[in-house]
Amino acid sequence: MNKLPGYSLTGVGLLALFFITNYEGKAIPIKELWFVLSIFTIIVGAYILAKCKLLQLYNQRDAGNTSRSAEIDYLKRTGSKVRVTLDNAEVMTRSYQQEIIMESLPSRIEMLDALYDGNRNYKTEEIQQTYIVYYKQYYGKTYKFVSQASTQNADVLKGYIDCQKGIDLYIDLQNPKSYYFDLPF
Repeated sequence: MNKLPGYSLTGVGLLALFFITNYEGKAIPIKELWFVLSIFTIIVGAYILAKCKLLQLYNQRDAGNTSRSAEIDYLKRTGSKVRVTLDNAEVMTRSYQQEIIMESLPSRIEMLDALYDGNRNYKTEEIQQTYIVYYKQYYGKTYKFVSQASTQNADVLKGYIDCQKGIDLYIDLQNPKSYYFDLPF
């Protein structure tokens, strides 16, 4: 969908709105009708522009997901498959603080508390992330492979790796910086 009709309708609607609000002649008998018509034209133009923008964002998000899944498929087909176990890799955790956002409006007491101390109603939550670190040497250079972060506990991840006798790591031999850990979560 083209943005030109949206910009055109919005522009014509704005021009008509400014003209009608400042018009003091008698050639246009029903000014209110033209006022409503110009508002309607602005709304239609804004709708077309918003629809174009949402469609563009949707296409970008779809293209990003498709390219990553195509890269993963390519790595699974042509890449070097390495079995990563607890003996040759390390399971690590990191944590960070995340602010808890209240979706409702604060009560009167919470507002009064905030006047006294701004941090009184501030709540944070600690987020734990677990990931796998694996080192392998290619072409005389040691590469560090880090898996995608998971919210699973480190013990759960270690238990999964131990139960499966390891997990698969797919590495592109031409570009070892392109890799994929085959984790179910």
